[in-house]
Amino acid sequence: MSKSLVEVRGVHKSFRTGDHKVRVLQGVDLSVEVQESLAIIGPSGSGKSTLLNLIGTLDQPDQGTIVIDGKNLSMMAGDELADFRNRRIGFVFQSHHLLPHLTVLENVLVPLLARASRVENEALERAGKLLRRVGLEAREDQLPGRLSGGERQRVAVVRALIHQPRLLLADEPTGALDRASAAEVTRLLTELNREHGTTLIVVTHSEELARRMDRVVAMEDGVLV
Repeated sequence: MSKSLVEVRGVHKSFRTGDHKVRVLQGVDLSVEVQESLAIIGPSGSGKSTLLNLIGTLDQPDQGTIVIDGKNLSMMAGDELADFRNRRIGFVFQSHHLLPHLTVLENVLVPLLARASRVENEALERAGKLLRRVGLEAREDQLPGRLSGGERQRVAVVRALIHQPRLLLADEPTGALDRASAAEVTRLLTELNREHGTTLIVVTHSEELARRMDRVVAMEDGVLV
């Protein structure tokens, strides 16, 4: 029997806008198994991205607990939390966030440079293999401005996987792509989930992407329904 990689229990989150307090998440419970792929769907403003950011340690809940790979996030802070995020979690966003002055290969290696002054040969080989896997081995010396939107998002996926994370989080990864590029990124995410055994959580409005996941949950008004 597989164990849960992600456990979210009783999570609440609010934000202040002027004098008003807006409740975004209201007692969310969620378990995600090791190597599972999960889509979170729902209308805009329902709290999907907020939940993803909390799981990714980019923000903290007002109440409740989030445990990833046996680690309670509320028990970590500062450098320890940043190191955990860098080693265990990969991110893919709607906008690729590639650095325009770096080549494809250099962009892929950026997460590794956050914790070391140089990149080991093993990591360079892994980057080369991943770029070949996504069909971009011939573009590794190109700047992002020379790539199509779909190619840039494929580079972003490789960058998210370069440090071999246990958990990959993707927030509307196909939202800014045309239909053909979206289909390619969808196929890539599902295949890499199987090949690398990386647990995948995707926030999406795409029915096609959601259908390719192992499981789909819906969020509405800050709760899973």
